[in-house]
Amino acid sequence: MKKIIIMTLAVMVFGTVSFAKGNGAEDKNKSAEKVEAVDLGLSVKWANMNVGAKKSSGYGTYFAWGETQPKEYYSWNTYAWSKGDSQFLTKYSTIDKRFQLAPVDDAANANWGGKWRMPTAEECEELMNPNNCKWEWITKDGVNGYKVTGKRTGNSIFLPITGFRFYADTQFRGIKGIYWTSSLYTGNVNKAWCLQFDFSDVNVDYGNLSSNRFSGRCIRAVQ
Repeated sequence: MKKIIIMTLAVMVFGTVSFAKGNGAEDKNKSAEKVEAVDLGLSVKWANMNVGAKKSSGYGTYFAWGETQPKEYYSWNTYAWSKGDSQFLTKYSTIDKRFQLAPVDDAANANWGGKWRMPTAEECEELMNPNNCKWEWITKDGVNGYKVTGKRTGNSIFLPITGFRFYADTQFRGIKGIYWTSSLYTGNVNKAWCLQFDFSDVNVDYGNLSSNRFSGRCIRAVQ
């Protein structure tokens, strides 16, 4: 998958990194009362906050891929679509050949309803394309992340550096932003594509940090 490297931001690394490992506390409010669909001039409109967040700088809720509710422990044993092991998947696999999340298993649609859904890998590539959007590393409300501005409209969204949930911990918060897409990685169905970034790099990949489907990641919805 494509990636962009933001070399000019390297000088900002000092003083920007916060929690590498947390206690898993997160905002579990799933109200969509303040959510807005922002027109960045792309094929879809992007939400102005993460699913489960109360504001645009909030981390929101962490979901395993294909699950619609958060939990305290993220592993193959607690994952809804496996029998306790990566080799025994019960849905979205090479057996059923379902490689795109159904609405019932889409956390954005399940929690917000309406036209909201998780983005595809292709829609995330469109978002990160430098011809379409400008990515600027900023701090908002004390949270590091990217201000993403559509070049056609001038409108922008903020994507906080969320980290991810692995077993009982929240890891790499403030260091790595990792957001699920709705697209399964067909090269290894234990994994799914995600939008991931840090202070110098933005890419769409199946993940080099806890990329298994059972790990908890945040979601930025589209419509």
